[in-house]
Amino acid sequence: MRPHWKKRERRPAAGAHESLIEGAVQHHGRFAFLLSETPGGKDAFLRGRGLELAMDGDRVLARVRRENDGRFSGEIVRVVRHSGAPVVGVLRQVRDKWAVFPEKGDAPPAEALSFASGLKPSDGMVCVLEVTRWPSPSCGAAGRVTEILGEPGGSGVRLAAVLRSLGIKAEFPPEALAQAGAFPKDIPPSAWSGREELFSLPVFTIDGADAKDFDDAVSLEPLPGGAVRLGVHIADVGHYVASGTALDREAYSRGTSVYLPGRGIPMLPPALSDNLCSLLPDVPRLTLSAFIDVDHSGRVTKRRLCRSVIRSCRRFTYEEAQFLLDGKAVPDVPPAAAEAVARMGSLAETLYKRRIKRGALDFNLPEYSVEVDRDGRPVRVTLRPRLKSHRLIEEFMLLANEAVATELLAAKIPFLHRRHDEPDELKLEALAEALGEMGLPAGNLLGAHPQKALQKILEIAEKHPLSVLVNSLLVRSMRQAVYSPVSSGHFGIAARAYTHFTSPIRRYPDLVTHRAVAALLDGGRKRPEKSHPLAAAGAHCSERERAAAEAEHKAVDLLRAQLFSGMVGRDFDGMATSSIDSGSFVALGDTGAEGFLRGVFLKPGTKLKVKICAVDSAEGKIDLSPVSSAPPENVWRFKQWKRGRR
Repeated sequence: MRPHWKKRERRPAAGAHESLIEGAVQHHGRFAFLLSETPGGKDAFLRGRGLELAMDGDRVLARVRRENDGRFSGEIVRVVRHSGAPVVGVLRQVRDKWAVFPEKGDAPPAEALSFASGLKPSDGMVCVLEVTRWPSPSCGAAGRVTEILGEPGGSGVRLAAVLRSLGIKAEFPPEALAQAGAFPKDIPPSAWSGREELFSLPVFTIDGADAKDFDDAVSLEPLPGGAVRLGVHIADVGHYVASGTALDREAYSRGTSVYLPGRGIPMLPPALSDNLCSLLPDVPRLTLSAFIDVDHSGRVTKRRLCRSVIRSCRRFTYEEAQFLLDGKAVPDVPPAAAEAVARMGSLAETLYKRRIKRGALDFNLPEYSVEVDRDGRPVRVTLRPRLKSHRLIEEFMLLANEAVATELLAAKIPFLHRRHDEPDELKLEALAEALGEMGLPAGNLLGAHPQKALQKILEIAEKHPLSVLVNSLLVRSMRQAVYSPVSSGHFGIAARAYTHFTSPIRRYPDLVTHRAVAALLDGGRKRPEKSHPLAAAGAHCSERERAAAEAEHKAVDLLRAQLFSGMVGRDFDGMATSSIDSGSFVALGDTGAEGFLRGVFLKPGTKLKVKICAVDSAEGKIDLSPVSSAPPENVWRFKQWKRGRR
């Protein structure tokens, strides 16, 4: 998910003249990338003196050209707009001045001109600097130190630094909290005037045992001829979060909730996310409902959207729903709900088969969870089970998202698509090469229908000993999905129209979709209210989604490394997953962790025994040394590896 490029001129073909392109920059110190906003476009590699004028996240105007290998490169001409992001790094005293040295890349330090009240500078501490003077040809960045997070060695400090650097904040501003707290804690009957009352319909939620907010509920009604009517009922967040309000501005700024091990940072204040917008059992809740009629073959015959009010009859965990699917008893379940869950199992299977038949990709990657104690310390790493009840909810949410997008598209009401373009040809070439090195047929990946070739590879991978690695390689070859006001469809799901509708508590794009649905239900007489143009909202939400994912992955890495710090000297069965110019990454057994084997370049899938020789719990890194040697044919010389990777 990249912020969008604003093109000043058409992109040049190979060998053509240079173009001036505006976009967001990802700064690494001695080099940077201009992040592509063209659907299916490539990032541009930037070097040159212009790097000194820009900081990470700034929007710049760059002179870009296409190289012979299809990649793009260039240099920064000028900064269009500074991002305003803080500098997070280590505080150092340089002669009689203080400076903050960023931890990311080789970016130059920022001078600390002042410190917030009560802060005492201390050499070597991790701190946050608010930039008040931006880089110029005559001087570097400078500003005011607003926080001192602590010594760099602790994983808690490291995680706080990650969150600050990504612009993720836990505290809500007073005006947003006040607005959320002003709503009544209970919903009076007057609030659902004009809505469809669904109290007689057995509606229920199915979520993880540790879930704290419940924004989607489901129902199922039998229809004549073996057809069914699926109901997907989503919390009507738009009823409470009006466009342009303090709540809306804060939700937009955050873009998404962030879920860390043992801790969540919500997009909306708890008064909404944990109560009024959470579909708790046995209490009325305001919802938007999508009713989808499906025949016995899984074909959608009718769609209907409406404003509704529900009263969930039961909160199921995934494990409880799985018991019902397996024909086992679960206590305190209304008979109508138990019967509906049983029917849902066969419907989900039918929908899944139909989706795969049309070309959808179903990746199978293990999902690991880091369990923490009350103090946030890691206790263990567990593999989350993949149950049929998980797939049941996934299929229903996919169907609802597609149904809403189809209706909005037909009504010509603007909305944010969830866009996923076809893979880049260079990445498919690299994937085919990597699969060939593993002895797997790559099929017709570069043909007219790459979906079918990818499906065939996934089918072969199901019973392959390197199944996890194959799935991982395929996922890495995909483009990232983004939010966009225009779309040619969703490649991975094989859908012509797709949006995000089902999680408005935790994703701002879903709230944008809800406002579009409201406009549709009002007869399309007025366009959906929006404080931000759709293109800008799509770019911003895509960037916030990427930041949240980076924070979540980094948090897991930090905690897992902290757990592994007590395993130095221990041997593990390892498997090479990828290589860079200084060595290879190796997966450690069934732990979900990866370590780095320096100076050895291994083909993906190479198995060998490794030893943990060092753990940097503050950085989340694990260093390895070989215990057993890899077969000679599996050790790549660097030049050979570089040719293969291109």
